Amino acid sequence: MRSDAELSREVATLILEAFARYHRHFRAVSRRARGRFETRDWRGMQRDSSRRLMLYNVHSARAVEGSRVRLGERALDAELWAGIREEYRILSADRRDAEIARTFFNSVTRRTFTTVGVRPEIEFLGPEMDERGAAPVEGLSLHTFQTLDIPPALVEKILRDVGFKAPFADLEREADLVSAAARRQLLPTAPEGGDSGDFIPRLEVIPEPFFRNKGAYLVGRWRVGKEIRPFVLALRHGEEGITVDALLTASNDVSGVFGFSRSYFHAKIGWPRGVVEFIGSIVPHKRRDELYTSIGYNRHGKTELYRTLSEHLKWPGARFEPAEGAKGMVMIVFALSSFDVVFKIIRDRISAPKRTTRRAVRERYRLVFLRDRVGRLVDAQEFEGLEFPAVRFSEEVLRELEEEAGRTVRETDGSVAIDHLYTERLMTPLDVYLRRADPESARDAVLDYGQAIKDLAAANVFPGDFLLKNFGVTRHGRVIFYDYDELCLVTDCHFRKIPEAAHLDDELAAQGWFGVGEDDVFPEEFPRFLGLGPELLSIFRAAHGEVFEVEFWEDMQRRQHAGEIMDFFPYPSSRRLRPESDEGES
Repeated sequence: MRSDAELSREVATLILEAFARYHRHFRAVSRRARGRFETRDWRGMQRDSSRRLMLYNVHSARAVEGSRVRLGERALDAELWAGIREEYRILSADRRDAEIARTFFNSVTRRTFTTVGVRPEIEFLGPEMDERGAAPVEGLSLHTFQTLDIPPALVEKILRDVGFKAPFADLEREADLVSAAARRQLLPTAPEGGDSGDFIPRLEVIPEPFFRNKGAYLVGRWRVGKEIRPFVLALRHGEEGITVDALLTASNDVSGVFGFSRSYFHAKIGWPRGVVEFIGSIVPHKRRDELYTSIGYNRHGKTELYRTLSEHLKWPGARFEPAEGAKGMVMIVFALSSFDVVFKIIRDRISAPKRTTRRAVRERYRLVFLRDRVGRLVDAQEFEGLEFPAVRFSEEVLRELEEEAGRTVRETDGSVAIDHLYTERLMTPLDVYLRRADPESARDAVLDYGQAIKDLAAANVFPGDFLLKNFGVTRHGRVIFYDYDELCLVTDCHFRKIPEAAHLDDELAAQGWFGVGEDDVFPEEFPRFLGLGPELLSIFRAAHGEVFEVEFWEDMQRRQHAGEIMDFFPYPSSRRLRPESDEGES
């Protein structure tokens, strides 16, 4: 008979091998992105993005089943699992992806035990996640150039070293454009006498590009002493060849590239934590969970998010309070004042006029998870089996959870157990924002609101509900949609004009004079539901009035059916090296 130590080592090895298979497949799909970009296979890029998102569940489920078979009647022996955890810690300690591997182990134990809350004896949550050392960036492979200038020859070398199989449209021309922009934006930061010691400027670039949708990005930084500025090249591949579309040297611009309303990047990453630390050095306000998620490790992003939340809950007076804005008919939404995240729980009963179910809401969130979010849909993380001290909830939130979410939430022994919730980045609801904004800011928000509707339509997403309260405004002033309970595909809608009434009595009748199908949508009614005052509605109509016309939506449907993949920029047009061009990728 095998000893507990032997059995622990065997199961730990099994789980680690399952993780290794997952990560090999994850990286294989990620590496395909280079070829997709080189051949302009945008449909293939989209398929790979969806496939990669499904790998984790497949491989973690296999690890759960494999461990159950090996352990037999001891599959729920917590003491034995504590030994398995320790063996796994030892086996994974020298891996450059140790933190990702340990999150995978957590997924296996939580599925096995259907854990509610935290079981530290069989999970990794504390400092062990970070035991590989305190300075991972120092071990990251970088192309480093010590230089007082950024001449075209240097830029040309950086671009050539990427090794694309597809040609640049005009490499010399691209290098000239980037060099001129870099000199304008970066060289004034070099201190006088910066030709010695630590003040010699350094340009450091991650040699492997980051790919997403129709774009590629070279991520670097410009260092002068302790000052760090981003140096990010956004590349596109058009019919004429590869070009550099933008140079990004401001943290706010790069933050948008790695933002929470974008799809996850594909890249050849040997050391996830090192890459996260490097990106974090150029967008220092970004949390680690968001950065891990942005490069495809969304499950470990959830681990980091939970760790950060736990730290906030230790603060004196930390309380979950109702989120700002109108109460939702489908979700109970609450937040911590110190944390820029909202928590959303589906209500037990969804009242009219909403026509949806708990299952349908979860399916819509999954639809968003698997799609290109084009900078207009917030990324939602799904959590199960959470537990928090009841004293951390305000009386108002506790009462609403008890009355409206008893199927999902239970309060026992001073704790609140939550079976299922979503987290999203905190934003100011658009209706609240417009009430507070000065006229110029309100105008800008309304214009971006219309552009958000158009961008979603171009991505084959119909919000279903255009109410201002369902859109949020980020700290950069960008309008994002976050309420998915009525979301659907544009191609699934039937856009119609309202038929003319045959008689005046028809228009005055209590009942409509024409039939309405379940999928019928009448764009000319949209102005009634936007909730904009006359002045702001006039501004909206002047810039985006076509969204009130059937023809606009039918054109979007035709383009979707034709297989067109439209272009979205994750950075301001002013950062483009050819701002007069209207072509590009996201």
